[in-house]
Amino acid sequence: MRLANARLLDGTLSDIDLLDGEIERVSLAGSTAAVGERRDLEGAVVIPGLWDEHTHMGQWARHRTRQSVLAAESADEAAAIARQASAAHVGTDPLVLVGMRDGLWPAPPTRALLDAATGSVPTLVVSSDVHCSWPNTAMLRRLGIELEGPLLREDAAFAALTAIEGMLDPAALDRHVVDALAAAAARGVVGVVDLEFEDAVGAWARPGRSTPTRVEAGVYRHDLELAAERGIRSGDPIAGRARVGRLKVIFDGSLGTRTAWTAHPYGWGGSPATTGVRNVDEAELDRLLARAGEIGLDATVHAIGDAAVTAAIDAFERAGMTGGRIEHAQLVAGVDIPRMARLGIVASIQPEHALDDRELTAALWADRSRDAFRIRSLLDAGVPVVLGSDAPVTPLDPWLAIATAVTRTRGDESPWQPEEAVTLEQAVGISARSRLAAGEPADLAVLGAPLPEGDDPHAVAAALRAMPVALTMIEGETVFEG
Repeated sequence: MRLANARLLDGTLSDIDLLDGEIERVSLAGSTAAVGERRDLEGAVVIPGLWDEHTHMGQWARHRTRQSVLAAESADEAAAIARQASAAHVGTDPLVLVGMRDGLWPAPPTRALLDAATGSVPTLVVSSDVHCSWPNTAMLRRLGIELEGPLLREDAAFAALTAIEGMLDPAALDRHVVDALAAAAARGVVGVVDLEFEDAVGAWARPGRSTPTRVEAGVYRHDLELAAERGIRSGDPIAGRARVGRLKVIFDGSLGTRTAWTAHPYGWGGSPATTGVRNVDEAELDRLLARAGEIGLDATVHAIGDAAVTAAIDAFERAGMTGGRIEHAQLVAGVDIPRMARLGIVASIQPEHALDDRELTAALWADRSRDAFRIRSLLDAGVPVVLGSDAPVTPLDPWLAIATAVTRTRGDESPWQPEEAVTLEQAVGISARSRLAAGEPADLAVLGAPLPEGDDPHAVAAALRAMPVALTMIEGETVFEG
């Protein structure tokens, strides 16, 4: 098959020949004879198919069906939204709301406030970063949890979400996941890394998860020995195009929950000094990385604070691992960047977090904000960078990440740390796993509009965020056509 008159990112008008799921040849338009089917793209831009390198697919699929409190500017406003949702709630399933950003609220949430709003309906309000949640008393009873304060944090929050998922219909979840990936294909997505907290490998073996999308399913430490029993290694097939991914270790917390592990105390006015938390100690991290290596699993470490990033690099170096990954890498000390490059450590970054958290960064990390949400500094130093969404924290839409990486702005906001912006070619390159070249997979996205031009970052950001996709192909198979 020939995709004729395809415009590449550099503006070149080319013909792209596909054969047996791969790109057979890329040539100047009209310079070679076509063999077989010919489709004239009439100058439409073609890019490699896009990947979202960090998702939680089950949560994202559910999130798309749940009420959000993201617009709430206080606990009272969030409780009012919960009141309406609980009044409309039917059935016996627990009620879950999403999008809480209590770090920006003027006063902390209380259980009494949520109880007054939701009564006997078991209710959980999950933070936008998923690292904490606000349960009412009925939900605590349903989960069998005793809690002194108002919030579940870190492992307790993850455990609560996992327990709630176990109460819901897995067949319905699978349908939601397939629908979510179909929507992602309409944005040019050909693959996702699924770092769901549950047994993601087992979930992707279910027949209801059948989807053309490429998937890498992560393994958490609580399932590490299950992976050993299964005899699975990174890259092994699960079903369809789903493959086994990496061991993921959540080493520290998050900025929004004030639990990311930092080298210096948070600028947290009026509150006790904190440097966040470690969810596992360094000896346990060493053990997990060693065990992953023994059974053939690659590894990635969730590290947001600068102390966590430093310690994760140290652990990879002690383990003798090259090509490890750090998820998020939101705060990276300058001295650690060349170390990451030397060890080939991949920085898996979610650009939208930079704009979502710019106020929190100013409030909590003001003294080190220059080290926050770097992309260009990492690329310039030779650190491999990949982009993702962390869905459901931000939507599964790579054009949002690309737009933010290129412009560092959205809406009418001034560009934030524009010195860390990258070119459009770079942003697309680190959002894809293939190239438009002979021998590469025929994973392609055909755009439905020209690429934006000009020096106005707001206009460029708006155009990229709304970029239409006309066609998405995986191994030469059309998975979306608009």
